[in-house]
Amino acid sequence: MDYISPNNNNDASTKEMAFGRNPWLVSYFLVLFGVLVFGSTVAIKFSKKSEVIQQIDIAIADQNVLQQVASAPGIAPVSSVAPVSTVAPIPSVASVDNKQVVLAVAELKEVPKDVPKTLIFTVRSKDNLGRILKRSGLDVKIAASVLKFKQARVLKGLHAGKKISLTLDPTKTKLQELTYEINDLDTLIVTAKNDIWHVKTKHIEPTVNTKYASATIKGSIYTAGKNAGVPSKLMPQLVSAFSNKVNVNKLRSGDSFALFYKEHTVNGKKIGDNQIAAAELRHDGQLHRVIGFTDPHGRTNFYTPDGHSVEPSFIRYPVTNFKYIGSRFSVARHHPLLDIIRAHRGVDFTADRGTPVRATCNGRVTYVGRHGGHGKTIIMERGPYTTLFAHLSKYSDVIFPGKHVKRGDVIGYVGSSGLATGPHLHYEFHINGVPHDPLKVKLPAGEMIAAEYRGRF
Repeated sequence: MDYISPNNNNDASTKEMAFGRNPWLVSYFLVLFGVLVFGSTVAIKFSKKSEVIQQIDIAIADQNVLQQVASAPGIAPVSSVAPVSTVAPIPSVASVDNKQVVLAVAELKEVPKDVPKTLIFTVRSKDNLGRILKRSGLDVKIAASVLKFKQARVLKGLHAGKKISLTLDPTKTKLQELTYEINDLDTLIVTAKNDIWHVKTKHIEPTVNTKYASATIKGSIYTAGKNAGVPSKLMPQLVSAFSNKVNVNKLRSGDSFALFYKEHTVNGKKIGDNQIAAAELRHDGQLHRVIGFTDPHGRTNFYTPDGHSVEPSFIRYPVTNFKYIGSRFSVARHHPLLDIIRAHRGVDFTADRGTPVRATCNGRVTYVGRHGGHGKTIIMERGPYTTLFAHLSKYSDVIFPGKHVKRGDVIGYVGSSGLATGPHLHYEFHINGVPHDPLKVKLPAGEMIAAEYRGRF
Protein backbone atom coordinates (compact mmCIF):
# COMPACT_ATOMS: atom_id res chain seq x y z
CA MET A 1 0.00 0.00 0.00
CA ASP A 2 1.31 3.37 -1.01
CA TYR A 3 1.09 5.88 1.79
CA ILE A 4 2.58 9.34 1.83
CA SER A 5 3.19 11.00 5.11
CA PRO A 6 2.31 14.70 5.40
CA ASN A 7 5.65 15.21 7.09
CA ASN A 8 7.64 13.57 4.31
CA ASN A 9 10.48 15.85 3.13
CA ASN A 10 10.42 14.50 -0.45
CA ASP A 11 7.59 16.84 -1.51
CA ALA A 12 9.03 17.48 -4.98
CA SER A 13 9.37 13.81 -5.82
CA THR A 14 5.94 13.13 -4.41
CA LYS A 15 4.35 15.85 -6.70
CA GLU A 16 6.24 14.42 -9.68
CA MET A 17 4.78 11.02 -8.95
CA ALA A 18 1.27 12.54 -8.67
CA PHE A 19 1.52 14.37 -11.98
CA GLY A 20 3.16 11.41 -13.59
CA ARG A 21 0.17 9.27 -12.72
CA ASN A 22 -2.23 11.89 -14.33
CA PRO A 23 -0.95 12.74 -17.84
CA TRP A 24 -4.31 14.32 -18.90
CA LEU A 25 -3.94 16.88 -16.14
CA VAL A 26 -0.48 17.84 -17.42
CA SER A 27 -1.82 18.28 -20.95
CA TYR A 28 -4.69 20.41 -19.71
CA PHE A 29 -2.49 22.85 -17.77
CA LEU A 30 0.14 23.11 -20.47
CA VAL A 31 -2.42 23.84 -23.19
CA LEU A 32 -4.20 26.37 -21.00
CA PHE A 33 -0.96 28.08 -20.03
CA GLY A 34 0.27 28.23 -23.64
CA VAL A 35 -2.98 29.67 -24.96
CA LEU A 36 -3.08 32.35 -22.28
CA VAL A 37 0.56 33.41 -22.79
CA PHE A 38 0.47 33.53 -26.56
CA GLY A 39 -3.08 34.91 -26.69
CA SER A 40 -2.08 37.82 -24.44
CA THR A 41 1.04 38.50 -26.46
CA VAL A 42 -0.96 38.54 -29.74
CA ALA A 43 -3.68 40.79 -28.29
CA ILE A 44 -1.16 43.39 -27.03
CA LYS A 45 1.07 43.38 -30.08
CA PHE A 46 -1.65 43.43 -32.71
CA SER A 47 -4.57 45.13 -30.93
CA LYS A 48 -4.88 47.69 -33.79
CA LYS A 49 -4.98 45.04 -36.50
CA SER A 50 -8.24 43.95 -38.11
CA GLU A 51 -10.10 40.83 -37.10
CA VAL A 52 -8.71 38.96 -40.10
CA ILE A 53 -5.08 39.54 -39.06
CA GLN A 54 -5.85 38.64 -35.43
CA GLN A 55 -7.28 35.30 -36.52
CA ILE A 56 -4.15 34.53 -38.54
CA ASP A 57 -1.79 35.39 -35.66
CA ILE A 58 -3.79 33.43 -33.08
CA ALA A 59 -3.86 30.42 -35.37
CA ILE A 60 -0.07 30.53 -35.64
CA ALA A 61 0.32 30.88 -31.87
CA ASP A 62 -2.03 27.99 -31.12
CA GLN A 63 -0.17 25.79 -33.54
CA ASN A 64 3.13 26.47 -31.71
CA VAL A 65 1.55 25.65 -28.35
CA LEU A 66 0.12 22.39 -29.59
CA GLN A 67 3.46 21.39 -31.10
CA GLN A 68 5.23 22.09 -27.76
CA VAL A 69 2.64 20.13 -25.79
CA ALA A 70 2.89 17.21 -28.15
CA SER A 71 6.67 17.02 -27.74
CA ALA A 72 6.60 17.17 -23.91
CA PRO A 73 7.54 13.92 -22.02
CA GLY A 74 4.58 11.78 -20.98
CA ILE A 75 2.07 13.75 -23.03
CA ALA A 76 -0.24 11.96 -25.39
CA PRO A 77 -0.13 12.92 -29.13
CA VAL A 78 -2.27 15.91 -30.12
CA SER A 79 -4.44 13.73 -32.31
CA SER A 80 -5.57 11.86 -29.19
CA VAL A 81 -6.98 14.99 -27.56
CA ALA A 82 -10.65 14.90 -28.37
CA PRO A 83 -11.44 18.69 -28.36
CA VAL A 84 -8.64 19.44 -30.84
CA SER A 85 -9.45 16.62 -33.27
CA THR A 86 -12.90 18.15 -34.01
CA VAL A 87 -11.45 21.53 -35.12
CA ALA A 88 -10.76 22.21 -38.82
CA PRO A 89 -7.07 21.88 -39.80
CA ILE A 90 -4.97 24.89 -38.89
CA PRO A 91 -2.37 26.02 -41.43
CA SER A 92 1.21 25.56 -40.40
CA VAL A 93 3.49 28.47 -39.76
CA ALA A 94 5.29 27.84 -43.03
CA SER A 95 2.02 28.02 -45.03
CA VAL A 96 1.28 31.63 -43.90
CA ASP A 97 3.73 33.89 -45.75
CA ASN A 98 4.30 37.62 -45.65
CA LYS A 99 2.48 38.15 -48.96
CA GLN A 100 -0.80 36.87 -47.52
CA VAL A 101 -0.51 39.16 -44.51
CA VAL A 102 0.30 42.20 -46.70
CA LEU A 103 -2.71 41.49 -48.90
CA ALA A 104 -4.98 41.19 -45.90
CA VAL A 105 -3.77 44.50 -44.52
CA ALA A 106 -4.16 46.20 -47.95
CA GLU A 107 -7.78 45.11 -48.17
CA LEU A 108 -8.50 46.76 -44.84
CA LYS A 109 -6.62 49.99 -45.59
CA GLU A 110 -8.65 53.00 -44.51
CA VAL A 111 -10.00 55.50 -47.10
CA PRO A 112 -7.90 58.69 -47.07
CA LYS A 113 -9.59 61.56 -45.30
CA ASP A 114 -8.02 64.29 -47.44
CA VAL A 115 -10.15 64.03 -50.59
CA PRO A 116 -11.84 66.73 -52.75
CA LYS A 117 -15.25 67.86 -51.52
CA THR A 118 -18.19 68.63 -53.81
CA LEU A 119 -20.79 71.20 -52.77
CA ILE A 120 -24.10 71.63 -54.63
CA PHE A 121 -25.98 74.92 -54.36
CA THR A 122 -29.46 75.88 -55.54
CA VAL A 123 -29.35 79.34 -57.10
CA ARG A 124 -31.42 81.84 -55.12
CA SER A 125 -33.22 84.92 -56.36
CA LYS A 126 -30.73 87.71 -57.19
CA ASP A 127 -27.85 85.28 -56.59
CA ASN A 128 -24.51 85.69 -58.36
CA LEU A 129 -21.32 83.66 -58.59
CA GLY A 130 -19.53 85.74 -55.95
CA ARG A 131 -22.23 85.10 -53.35
CA ILE A 132 -22.19 81.37 -54.02
CA LEU A 133 -18.38 81.25 -53.72
CA LYS A 134 -18.64 83.09 -50.41
CA ARG A 135 -21.18 80.57 -49.09
CA SER A 136 -18.76 77.78 -49.98
CA GLY A 137 -15.93 79.45 -48.07
CA LEU A 138 -13.90 80.32 -51.18
CA ASP A 139 -12.36 83.64 -52.19
CA VAL A 140 -14.95 85.73 -54.07
CA LYS A 141 -12.16 87.03 -56.34
CA ILE A 142 -12.34 83.70 -58.16
CA ALA A 143 -15.55 84.95 -59.80
CA ALA A 144 -13.75 87.74 -61.67
CA SER A 145 -11.08 85.38 -63.05
CA VAL A 146 -13.72 82.91 -64.27
CA LEU A 147 -16.17 85.45 -65.75
CA LYS A 148 -13.53 86.94 -68.05
CA PHE A 149 -13.93 83.89 -70.31
CA LYS A 150 -16.55 84.33 -73.05
CA GLN A 151 -18.14 80.91 -72.53
CA ALA A 152 -18.42 81.54 -68.77
CA ARG A 153 -20.40 84.77 -69.17
CA VAL A 154 -23.57 82.75 -68.84
CA LEU A 155 -22.73 82.74 -65.11
CA LYS A 156 -23.48 86.47 -65.03
CA GLY A 157 -27.17 85.67 -65.30
CA LEU A 158 -27.78 82.74 -62.98
CA HIS A 159 -31.36 81.50 -62.99
CA ALA A 160 -33.07 80.92 -59.65
CA GLY A 161 -33.76 77.25 -58.98
CA LYS A 162 -30.92 75.89 -61.09
CA LYS A 163 -28.05 73.90 -59.58
CA ILE A 164 -24.39 74.91 -59.48
CA SER A 165 -21.76 72.42 -58.32
CA LEU A 166 -18.38 73.36 -56.80
CA THR A 167 -15.60 70.82 -56.20
CA LEU A 168 -13.00 71.98 -53.65
CA ASP A 169 -9.48 70.64 -53.16
CA PRO A 170 -8.61 68.66 -49.96
CA THR A 171 -7.64 71.89 -48.17
CA LYS A 172 -11.11 73.34 -48.94
CA THR A 173 -9.44 76.59 -50.05
CA LYS A 174 -9.17 76.14 -53.82
CA LEU A 175 -11.77 75.55 -56.51
CA GLN A 176 -11.02 72.51 -58.65
CA GLU A 177 -14.18 72.34 -60.77
CA LEU A 178 -17.44 74.23 -61.32
CA THR A 179 -20.43 72.89 -63.26
CA TYR A 180 -23.62 74.77 -64.18
CA GLU A 181 -26.55 73.35 -66.16
CA ILE A 182 -27.34 76.07 -68.69
CA ASN A 183 -30.34 74.17 -70.08
CA ASP A 184 -31.48 70.61 -70.68
CA LEU A 185 -28.83 70.10 -73.37
CA ASP A 186 -25.85 72.26 -72.37
CA THR A 187 -23.68 72.22 -69.24
CA LEU A 188 -20.86 74.68 -68.48
CA ILE A 189 -17.74 73.07 -67.00
CA VAL A 190 -14.91 75.16 -65.49
CA THR A 191 -11.81 73.32 -64.25
CA ALA A 192 -8.53 74.48 -62.70
CA LYS A 193 -5.34 72.64 -63.68
CA ASN A 194 -2.00 73.90 -62.46
CA ASP A 195 -3.62 77.23 -61.56
CA ILE A 196 -4.89 77.66 -65.14
CA TRP A 197 -8.64 77.87 -65.88
CA HIS A 198 -10.16 75.68 -68.58
CA VAL A 199 -13.72 76.47 -69.73
CA LYS A 200 -15.92 74.35 -72.00
CA THR A 201 -19.59 73.70 -72.71
CA LYS A 202 -20.72 70.08 -72.87
CA HIS A 203 -23.62 69.52 -75.29
CA ILE A 204 -25.95 66.52 -75.31
CA GLU A 205 -27.87 65.66 -78.47
CA PRO A 206 -31.49 64.85 -77.63
CA THR A 207 -33.33 61.79 -78.85
CA VAL A 208 -35.89 62.80 -81.49
CA ASN A 209 -39.09 60.79 -81.82
CA THR A 210 -41.54 61.44 -84.68
CA LYS A 211 -45.21 60.97 -83.86
CA TYR A 212 -48.40 61.11 -85.91
CA ALA A 213 -51.89 62.42 -85.18
CA SER A 214 -55.02 63.11 -87.23
CA ALA A 215 -58.60 64.22 -86.65
CA THR A 216 -61.85 65.00 -88.38
CA ILE A 217 -63.26 68.32 -87.25
CA LYS A 218 -66.54 68.35 -85.35
CA GLY A 219 -66.92 71.75 -83.80
CA SER A 220 -63.65 73.70 -83.50
CA ILE A 221 -60.21 72.66 -84.70
CA TYR A 222 -58.94 72.99 -81.11
CA THR A 223 -61.56 70.55 -79.78
CA ALA A 224 -60.75 68.08 -82.55
CA GLY A 225 -57.05 68.30 -81.69
CA LYS A 226 -57.70 67.73 -77.99
CA ASN A 227 -59.89 64.68 -78.70
CA ALA A 228 -57.17 63.26 -80.98
CA GLY A 229 -54.53 63.61 -78.25
CA VAL A 230 -52.54 66.33 -80.01
CA PRO A 231 -50.36 68.22 -77.47
CA SER A 232 -52.08 71.52 -76.70
CA LYS A 233 -49.02 73.64 -77.60
CA LEU A 234 -49.04 72.23 -81.14
CA MET A 235 -52.47 73.59 -82.04
CA PRO A 236 -51.41 77.27 -82.30
CA GLN A 237 -48.55 76.12 -84.57
CA LEU A 238 -51.02 74.25 -86.77
CA VAL A 239 -53.40 77.20 -87.02
CA SER A 240 -50.55 79.63 -87.75
CA ALA A 241 -49.13 77.39 -90.49
CA PHE A 242 -52.40 77.56 -92.47
CA SER A 243 -53.61 81.04 -91.45
CA ASN A 244 -52.59 82.60 -94.78
CA LYS A 245 -54.47 79.95 -96.74
CA VAL A 246 -57.51 79.14 -94.64
CA ASN A 247 -59.70 81.07 -92.22
CA VAL A 248 -59.79 78.60 -89.33
CA ASN A 249 -62.98 80.27 -88.04
CA LYS A 250 -64.76 79.03 -91.16
CA LEU A 251 -63.74 75.39 -90.83
CA ARG A 252 -66.76 73.10 -90.77
CA SER A 253 -67.66 69.55 -89.81
CA GLY A 254 -66.06 67.08 -92.19
CA ASP A 255 -62.87 69.10 -92.66
CA SER A 256 -59.81 67.25 -91.40
CA PHE A 257 -56.16 67.58 -90.58
CA ALA A 258 -53.17 65.31 -90.06
CA LEU A 259 -49.67 66.03 -88.82
CA PHE A 260 -46.30 64.57 -87.97
CA TYR A 261 -44.55 66.20 -85.02
CA LYS A 262 -41.19 65.82 -83.30
CA GLU A 263 -40.78 65.10 -79.60
CA HIS A 264 -37.35 65.63 -78.00
CA THR A 265 -36.15 63.68 -74.96
CA VAL A 266 -32.96 63.43 -72.88
CA ASN A 267 -32.61 60.28 -70.75
CA GLY A 268 -36.32 59.68 -71.18
CA LYS A 269 -37.29 63.20 -70.04
CA LYS A 270 -39.28 65.38 -72.45
CA ILE A 271 -37.61 68.71 -73.14
CA GLY A 272 -38.65 71.83 -75.01
CA ASP A 273 -41.78 72.26 -77.07
CA ASN A 274 -42.87 69.80 -79.72
CA GLN A 275 -42.44 70.97 -83.31
CA ILE A 276 -44.63 70.18 -86.31
CA ALA A 277 -42.57 68.41 -88.99
CA ALA A 278 -45.31 68.28 -91.63
CA ALA A 279 -49.05 68.86 -91.73
CA GLU A 280 -52.00 68.91 -94.08
CA LEU A 281 -55.45 70.49 -93.83
CA ARG A 282 -58.40 69.52 -96.00
CA HIS A 283 -60.99 72.29 -96.24
CA ASP A 284 -63.88 72.76 -98.66
CA GLY A 285 -62.49 70.07 -100.94
CA GLN A 286 -58.99 71.58 -101.15
CA LEU A 287 -55.87 70.07 -99.64
CA HIS A 288 -53.22 72.38 -98.17
CA ARG A 289 -49.82 71.09 -97.06
CA VAL A 290 -46.90 72.60 -95.14
CA ILE A 291 -43.45 71.38 -94.02
CA GLY A 292 -41.70 72.59 -90.89
CA PHE A 293 -37.98 73.33 -91.11
CA THR A 294 -35.59 74.40 -88.31
CA ASP A 295 -32.38 76.12 -89.39
CA PRO A 296 -29.04 75.71 -87.56
CA HIS A 297 -29.86 78.82 -85.48
CA GLY A 298 -32.95 77.12 -84.02
CA ARG A 299 -35.49 79.19 -86.00
CA THR A 300 -38.47 77.15 -87.20
CA ASN A 301 -40.62 78.25 -90.15
CA PHE A 302 -43.23 76.59 -92.34
CA TYR A 303 -42.86 76.17 -96.08
CA THR A 304 -44.91 74.87 -98.97
CA PRO A 305 -43.73 71.57 -100.50
CA ASP A 306 -41.88 73.55 -103.20
CA GLY A 307 -39.87 75.48 -100.59
CA HIS A 308 -41.70 78.84 -100.32
CA SER A 309 -42.44 80.27 -96.89
CA VAL A 310 -46.11 80.16 -95.90
CA GLU A 311 -45.66 83.69 -94.61
CA PRO A 312 -46.15 86.09 -97.51
CA SER A 313 -43.27 88.32 -98.52
CA PHE A 314 -45.55 91.29 -97.82
CA ILE A 315 -48.09 92.06 -95.13
CA ARG A 316 -51.28 93.71 -96.37
CA TYR A 317 -51.62 96.48 -93.80
CA PRO A 318 -48.80 98.80 -92.67
CA VAL A 319 -50.98 100.01 -89.77
CA THR A 320 -52.61 97.30 -87.68
CA ASN A 321 -54.93 99.39 -85.49
CA PHE A 322 -56.29 101.99 -87.91
CA LYS A 323 -59.81 103.39 -87.40
CA TYR A 324 -61.10 103.17 -90.97
CA ILE A 325 -60.08 103.61 -94.61
CA GLY A 326 -60.50 107.28 -95.50
CA SER A 327 -59.81 107.02 -99.23
CA ARG A 328 -59.35 104.01 -101.49
CA PHE A 329 -57.27 103.46 -104.59
CA SER A 330 -58.81 105.27 -107.57
CA VAL A 331 -57.81 106.54 -111.00
CA ALA A 332 -60.16 109.52 -110.57
CA ARG A 333 -60.80 110.91 -107.11
CA HIS A 334 -61.93 114.35 -105.98
CA HIS A 335 -59.12 115.85 -103.90
CA PRO A 336 -60.64 117.28 -100.68
CA LEU A 337 -58.17 120.17 -100.48
CA LEU A 338 -57.35 120.98 -104.11
CA ASP A 339 -60.96 120.52 -105.27
CA ILE A 340 -59.87 118.75 -108.44
CA ILE A 341 -60.28 115.28 -109.89
CA ARG A 342 -57.10 113.29 -110.06
CA ALA A 343 -55.86 109.76 -109.46
CA HIS A 344 -55.42 108.52 -105.93
CA ARG A 345 -52.63 106.01 -106.28
CA GLY A 346 -52.82 104.53 -102.81
CA VAL A 347 -54.97 103.90 -99.74
CA ASP A 348 -55.45 106.24 -96.79
CA PHE A 349 -55.57 104.55 -93.35
CA THR A 350 -57.08 106.92 -90.79
CA ALA A 351 -55.43 106.48 -87.37
CA ASP A 352 -54.42 108.46 -84.29
CA ARG A 353 -51.38 110.68 -84.54
CA GLY A 354 -48.27 108.77 -83.42
CA THR A 355 -49.61 105.33 -84.36
CA PRO A 356 -46.61 103.13 -85.44
CA VAL A 357 -46.18 102.52 -89.18
CA ARG A 358 -44.51 99.24 -90.10
CA ALA A 359 -42.55 98.06 -93.11
CA THR A 360 -44.70 95.76 -95.24
CA CYS A 361 -41.74 93.68 -96.50
CA ASN A 362 -38.07 93.04 -96.09
CA GLY A 363 -36.35 95.69 -98.14
CA ARG A 364 -34.05 98.69 -98.46
CA VAL A 365 -34.97 102.26 -97.61
CA THR A 366 -34.28 104.47 -100.67
CA TYR A 367 -35.75 107.81 -99.55
CA VAL A 368 -36.42 109.62 -96.27
CA GLY A 369 -37.66 113.25 -96.34
CA ARG A 370 -40.33 115.61 -97.58
CA HIS A 371 -41.99 114.62 -100.86
CA GLY A 372 -44.21 117.46 -102.12
CA GLY A 373 -47.82 117.18 -100.97
CA HIS A 374 -47.00 113.85 -99.32
CA GLY A 375 -45.15 115.66 -96.56
CA LYS A 376 -42.75 113.51 -94.57
CA THR A 377 -42.28 110.38 -96.66
CA ILE A 378 -40.39 107.05 -96.66
CA ILE A 379 -39.87 105.02 -99.85
CA MET A 380 -38.69 101.39 -99.84
CA GLU A 381 -37.70 98.93 -102.55
CA ARG A 382 -37.61 95.17 -102.86
CA GLY A 383 -36.85 93.82 -106.31
CA PRO A 384 -39.57 95.04 -108.69
CA TYR A 385 -41.72 96.24 -105.78
CA THR A 386 -41.77 99.79 -104.37
CA THR A 387 -43.76 100.96 -101.34
CA LEU A 388 -44.43 104.55 -100.22
CA PHE A 389 -45.49 105.79 -96.76
CA ALA A 390 -46.62 109.45 -96.57
CA HIS A 391 -48.03 112.19 -94.28
CA LEU A 392 -45.87 110.93 -91.37
CA SER A 393 -45.46 112.92 -88.17
CA LYS A 394 -41.91 111.68 -87.70
CA TYR A 395 -39.49 108.94 -88.71
CA SER A 396 -38.09 106.12 -86.63
CA ASP A 397 -34.72 107.01 -85.14
CA VAL A 398 -33.01 104.11 -86.92
CA ILE A 399 -34.34 104.82 -90.43
CA PHE A 400 -32.11 106.39 -93.09
CA PRO A 401 -31.47 105.93 -96.85
CA GLY A 402 -29.71 102.62 -97.48
CA LYS A 403 -31.01 101.03 -94.29
CA HIS A 404 -32.20 97.43 -94.66
CA VAL A 405 -35.33 96.68 -92.64
CA LYS A 406 -37.43 93.61 -91.97
CA ARG A 407 -41.12 93.09 -92.46
CA GLY A 408 -42.95 94.44 -89.41
CA ASP A 409 -40.19 96.86 -88.29
CA VAL A 410 -41.46 100.28 -87.15
CA ILE A 411 -40.23 102.87 -89.67
CA GLY A 412 -42.31 105.93 -88.75
CA TYR A 413 -45.46 107.33 -87.12
CA VAL A 414 -48.85 108.51 -88.41
CA GLY A 415 -49.24 112.25 -88.85
CA SER A 416 -50.76 114.89 -91.14
CA SER A 417 -47.72 116.47 -92.77
CA GLY A 418 -48.10 117.81 -96.33
CA LEU A 419 -51.58 118.17 -97.87
CA ALA A 420 -53.75 116.33 -95.36
CA THR A 421 -57.07 117.03 -93.64
CA GLY A 422 -56.15 115.00 -90.57
CA PRO A 423 -53.82 112.32 -89.26
CA HIS A 424 -53.66 109.34 -91.56
CA LEU A 425 -51.19 107.17 -93.49
CA HIS A 426 -51.13 107.32 -97.28
CA TYR A 427 -49.74 103.98 -98.56
CA GLU A 428 -48.81 103.09 -102.14
CA PHE A 429 -47.78 99.77 -103.75
CA HIS A 430 -45.94 99.78 -107.12
CA ILE A 431 -44.78 96.91 -109.35
CA ASN A 432 -42.14 97.91 -111.88
CA GLY A 433 -43.18 101.54 -111.39
CA VAL A 434 -46.90 100.91 -111.95
CA PRO A 435 -49.22 101.67 -109.00
CA HIS A 436 -51.60 98.89 -107.82
CA ASP A 437 -54.40 98.81 -105.28
CA PRO A 438 -52.69 97.77 -102.01
CA LEU A 439 -55.90 96.13 -100.80
CA LYS A 440 -56.44 93.98 -103.91
CA VAL A 441 -53.05 93.31 -105.43
CA LYS A 442 -51.93 89.69 -105.35
CA LEU A 443 -49.04 89.62 -102.96
CA PRO A 444 -45.97 87.64 -104.05
CA ALA A 445 -45.40 84.17 -102.67
CA GLY A 446 -43.40 83.73 -99.53
CA GLU A 447 -39.64 83.80 -99.68
CA MET A 448 -37.87 80.73 -100.98
CA ILE A 449 -35.95 78.81 -98.35
CA ALA A 450 -32.36 80.00 -98.14
CA ALA A 451 -30.09 78.40 -100.74
CA GLU A 452 -27.73 76.92 -98.14
CA TYR A 453 -30.61 74.98 -96.53
CA ARG A 454 -32.35 73.64 -99.65
CA GLY A 455 -30.37 70.40 -99.64
CA ARG A 456 -31.43 69.64 -96.06
CA PHE A 457 -35.03 70.70 -96.78
